[in-house]
Amino acid sequence: MSEMAIEMDIIYSKVLDRYIEIEYCTKLRSLRFVRSGKQLIEKKTHDLTNELARYFDGEAIDFLLDFDISYLSPFEQKVLTETRKIKYGKTITYSELAEKIGSRAYRAVGNALGKNPIPIVIPCHRVVSKKGIGGYSEGIDIKTRLLELEQTKANNL
Repeated sequence: MSEMAIEMDIIYSKVLDRYIEIEYCTKLRSLRFVRSGKQLIEKKTHDLTNELARYFDGEAIDFLLDFDISYLSPFEQKVLTETRKIKYGKTITYSELAEKIGSRAYRAVGNALGKNPIPIVIPCHRVVSKKGIGGYSEGIDIKTRLLELEQTKANNL
């Protein structure tokens, strides 16, 4: 039996000052933020890659694609599936997200969000703390920029 081919697209986000590596293996597998000292070559072979580029240009995108998170725990899948429902330009708190999935374990929700292999597509940056912005696996500066990008556009809709 042969293994599925892994394909990699790359785009640059001026907003984040980062390259984004998008990995596919029939379905979307992962999204990684890369700060590179050298210029990488952009490669856009998949529709999602083009949607992400438009997102970073400020377009409100509702990513409707197939991805696989079946290797995550059932709880993590539940958290990420619910997170996917948060609309562009909106935020909810960790405790509100926990409540939506029938849990009071908001710290466990935060841990599950930290394992999100496809940030932005599953918009974990839209989940914030009651007392502020909260954490983000890619860093608070990236989360802040994503929220500002969406808020600016949402205010103009």
